[in-house]
Amino acid sequence: MNDREIYQQEKQAILYEYVEKLQELKEIASASNGDAKSEFDKQIKTVETKLEEAKAAVEAVGKASEEEIEAHKKAIDETFRAIYTHMSMS
Repeated sequence: MNDREIYQQEKQAILYEYVEKLQELKEIASASNGDAKSEFDKQIKTVETKLEEAKAAVEAVGKASEEEIEAHKKAIDETFRAIYTHMSMS
């Protein structure tokens, strides 16, 4: 297994953790009412969008040229930070 594959596996494991946390957030949101539920739903939608972006970026690393890898890694890191921020705000 090369460095790129290891990197992808590590990032996919983090994505899996975020998906699990998102499920927990959805459970909390379903038990909420009114404004709280509306805010949870908005955060959930944002996180779902960011997770899709992250999944696509992680997959792109596998197809990227050597010159493109660092740019992809930077994009992945930024997306992961955004996911973490939105998950923390919920």
